[in-house]
Amino acid sequence: SRAPTEHTTKDNDAGVVSSDGKKMPSYFFKPGEKVDTAAYYKVLRWTVLPWPRTTYPDGNYTWTQDGAPCHTSKKVQDFCPAHMSDVWPAHMWPSSSPDLNLLDFS
Repeated sequence: SRAPTEHTTKDNDAGVVSSDGKKMPSYFFKPGEKVDTAAYYKVLRWTVLPWPRTTYPDGNYTWTQDGAPCHTSKKVQDFCPAHMSDVWPAHMWPSSSPDLNLLDFS
């Protein structure tokens, strides 16, 4: 297993990658913007959520996130199961595992 990697940039983006190869266009947070629960929730609710709803109108998708604090906040953890088809919560994924980075499979 590799050692955890350190982030080398302060730029953050949000994106969705599916197992069938479809990808949501990335949303880039403003340079230096702190991606806290409020910032992430706003993008999740108004930018990210419409994509799986229109791409998979039959609800045939599973939503998962890593253990970033904004992903594991109560607000986001309550929102996702209430608005998304199927949700794998953060506790189902190993913490700090570079071998299981979802974007590596895109």
